[in-house]
Amino acid sequence: MSKTIKISYIWDKENFLNASEATYNYNLKHSPKRFLGWIFMALTQFGVVGALKKDVYGLLIVSTFLVVYWYALRWPLRKFMFSKTFKNSPNQNHQFNMSANNEGIKVDDSFISWSEILEVVSLKDGFLLYYGSEFLYIPKNAFVNTNEKDNFSHLAKESVHFYIKEN
Repeated sequence: MSKTIKISYIWDKENFLNASEATYNYNLKHSPKRFLGWIFMALTQFGVVGALKKDVYGLLIVSTFLVVYWYALRWPLRKFMFSKTFKNSPNQNHQFNMSANNEGIKVDDSFISWSEILEVVSLKDGFLLYYGSEFLYIPKNAFVNTNEKDNFSHLAKESVHFYIKEN
C-alpha cells in the first residue's frame, strides 16, 4: 500500500476527553488495579458483618465510600481534572493534519516511523498509538470516509507488531 492516508481533526475538548478516557480505561483494563473494585466490595462485606455482630461501623463507612468512588465517582472526578488540564493545554483547539503511509505517520511538522510505534489499539471511537512513553489518539471521525479508516487500520496491522482491536 503506497497510498497516503490523510487524517485531520481539531483537538477540541470532546476529543481530549475521549482520548483521556480511552487511555485510562485501556491502561486500567490491563493493570492489576482493575481488581481494586472487588477488594473494596469485600471490605464492604466485612464492614457489614462487623456492623451487625459488633456494632462497629468504621470499616463499613470507609469501604462504602471506596465502593461509591470506584464505581460512581472515579470517571466524573477524572473528567473534571482532565477538563481543567485541557483549558491550560497549548494544543487547545489545534487543527491536526496528519498523513500515514508505509514509512510512518507525519503529524504536522514531526514524523513517527512505524518502527517507533510499540502498539496500536483500535477502539470504538478511535485509535491509540503508543510510542515511547507517549501516545497519539486519532478519532475515527478524523478520516475522510470509512474506506480511509479501514485502510489506516490495515496499514497499522501490517506495520506494527502489536495491533489490538478492543471494540
